[in-house]
Amino acid sequence: MPELPEVETVVRTLAPHVLKRKILSMDEVRPCSVSESLPCSKAVGFVVAEVFRRGKFIVARLERAGCEELFWVTHLRMTGSLMAYEGAMRESEAASPGKYTRCVMELGARAGEATAEDGCRIVFNDVRTFGRIFLGNRKALEEWSSWKKLGPEPLSMGEDAFAKAIRGKRTIKSVLMDQHVIAGIGNIYADESLFAARIHPARTADSLSVEDKKRLYVELVRLLLLSIEECGSSIRDYHDANGNVGAFQNHFMVYGRGGEACHSCGARLKKVVLNGRGTVYCPRCQKKSR
Repeated sequence: MPELPEVETVVRTLAPHVLKRKILSMDEVRPCSVSESLPCSKAVGFVVAEVFRRGKFIVARLERAGCEELFWVTHLRMTGSLMAYEGAMRESEAASPGKYTRCVMELGARAGEATAEDGCRIVFNDVRTFGRIFLGNRKALEEWSSWKKLGPEPLSMGEDAFAKAIRGKRTIKSVLMDQHVIAGIGNIYADESLFAARIHPARTADSLSVEDKKRLYVELVRLLLLSIEECGSSIRDYHDANGNVGAFQNHFMVYGRGGEACHSCGARLKKVVLNGRGTVYCPRCQKKSR
């Protein structure tokens, strides 16, 4: 599943294609809207004013004279992707709705652009069909259960707030991946940050000292920023809005490497199922009895 760095990369590559463009049509090819959403067609006539990320959500803020602003929110889930096709590329076979297409958005030319051929098509594909779309005003967005319960952003919350949030009898990995506690962290960056901080993933959150928590926060932020620089991790279907893959997978120390040698100490990395999720750690570098 795309996590914070991958979603941030999609936002950064999507924005140049859609900002200041009017939505000419938005067709939900196959049902993917959440029950709280307005029909996608309600976005027609609005202009994309802003694109940003919140947790693992991609958000486009839409404006139209005389109307209240709307928010188009996409969650890629396991295999979803957004792909932009400019100008003549909109008529290419790749841009045509296919077996896994969920939604297609057509945008017109920006003010000052030459012709309608300067428009853009955004295609939302999703092989496993778990991806979701929400469209609504600010009040509806803030009342949407998947949105209003999101925890703080790890890149901006700071060490002290992070240390206070990491608590309870659950494993530290479970707490890290709880979107109500911290938004945007999934399996990849939980495993990698815990290894970098030399913390066993099965330790309870309450067993960590304040120093442990702050060290974990520093490593988590470092890895998230490095991954954003590398355009995220491409291990299955992930690519950005231009079709380019990321490179952070080349920096993995533990994720997906169960049974291989630890790059730090040479011990065999161990893979276990922890709270229903595959987890890889080094039994020598990440000792549980601390």
